Amino acid sequence: MLPSIEKSPDTATLELVARQRTLYEGPEIDSMLDHLIRETPHPTLSPWDIQQLLRSSRALYFDCHVEVVSGHHTGIYLRFESIARFPDLITRIASNMAEWIVETFGHDPPTGIITTSSDARLLAQRTSDLLAMQMPLQVVLTPFDHRTGRIGTDIVQGTISTGERFLALNDVTTRGMCVNKLGTVVTDHGGQVAGMMVFARRDSGQFPFMAELTGTYPFYFSADLEMPQWEPADCHLCTAKKPLFLWRDLPAW
Repeated sequence: MLPSIEKSPDTATLELVARQRTLYEGPEIDSMLDHLIRETPHPTLSPWDIQQLLRSSRALYFDCHVEVVSGHHTGIYLRFESIARFPDLITRIASNMAEWIVETFGHDPPTGIITTSSDARLLAQRTSDLLAMQMPLQVVLTPFDHRTGRIGTDIVQGTISTGERFLALNDVTTRGMCVNKLGTVVTDHGGQVAGMMVFARRDSGQFPFMAELTGTYPFYFSADLEMPQWEPADCHLCTAKKPLFLWRDLPAW
């Protein structure tokens, strides 16, 4: 059950955005970002690079109370759509993804990348463009419901043939469920999952399925962020009756 909000949703959203603007314009934002960023196995983008990327896009909501797609609650939310507004940032991330693909699959290139029709498609397409001369990769898209955040299992662009190997790519992951669902689309069409890719892993290591995925497949993430999440029944922000926002209602600003 959502906690009651005495203020109107519009007023609460405006106040939330105002708090974020104050944070990003203040002296503490660098240390706040620094405390979230963990080292990754693929350090071409350093923690400093990730910090500057998140700061320039203002993609993180701090000191908030957000229900994410899975239904979990969090006090810090990463909004990838804020990053996707900037083609140069998409290119920066895609360049790192392309480097990893070449390093990992240079002697056995996959057929392509499967992703959703969300803004993750921008990463997949830009990565494909960057590798076009060296390692051509087709981009396959599945449906994405912008109201629910759910990924469909149909293919709306491209094809997967028996035996073809694909990388499953999503913008962010928490539990690993969505990127794994993309892998299931590949295998359901007779293909094979070559590896998995996301821009950011956003959790605090509390979801065992992520460890299973990273132990099974070559797995790339640009950013590893310490962003704890809780079941609603265990959410201290609910107990404190802090206004709850749905992930899809948070605006870019």
